[in-house]
Amino acid sequence: MQKEIFLKQIILVTDGESNSFKNPINITKKVIKEGITVSTIGILNEKSNTRAKFELESIADIGKGVCELTNIENLSSTVYNTTKKSIYNTLQSVINTELKKVVGSDISNVDPTCRQKVIMMMEDLSDSFDLKTIILLDTSKSMNLKVNAAKKSIINLLNTLKSRKGKNHIAVMIFPYKDKDYKLICDFTDNIRTLKKSLKSIVTQGLTPTGEALENAYIHMKRD
Repeated sequence: MQKEIFLKQIILVTDGESNSFKNPINITKKVIKEGITVSTIGILNEKSNTRAKFELESIADIGKGVCELTNIENLSSTVYNTTKKSIYNTLQSVINTELKKVVGSDISNVDPTCRQKVIMMMEDLSDSFDLKTIILLDTSKSMNLKVNAAKKSIINLLNTLKSRKGKNHIAVMIFPYKDKDYKLICDFTDNIRTLKKSLKSIVTQGLTPTGEALENAYIHMKRD
């Protein structure tokens, strides 16, 4: 059953609802068809509107990813935990598909001895397959006081992932950028120095064109 797994994921980090022409929920329906997982992290508080929460939860649900709502103080750990959960969910989905082919049942319905072996295999796989992640970072005006914490969380993610056996590459796309909806400021890299240098160029401004940015993150992931 064991085979090489290559996980591609997009993690959207934002503090609010999109306010642009393209609907990010509809874009996500296209993304998941290509086997690219979409997870969301909302930097929200009690004053955040319910539409923002619904949008983030819907994107992650359709994108077969994870939705986490957090505050700025816990952002770094949330970014890592979201990645970890997404990896586990993807593995579980793949293995359940294989189990159904072989024994006609998923992991929840196999006998305890077999289940334990499958779980051990999942733990081993989660550490060994290659991982490509695009961090889609909201840099709209409302993110002004949050963007430094977001930068640190991205750097910490790559540092933490380096303990894995598999290869880890992170790209960063911000939205908006000057008069454009998005900009890829860092292509896929496993180099901390390259990542840090690229993050220095971030400036907060403008609105939140989430749909347009998500669509272009998806196009970039497909192209790579």
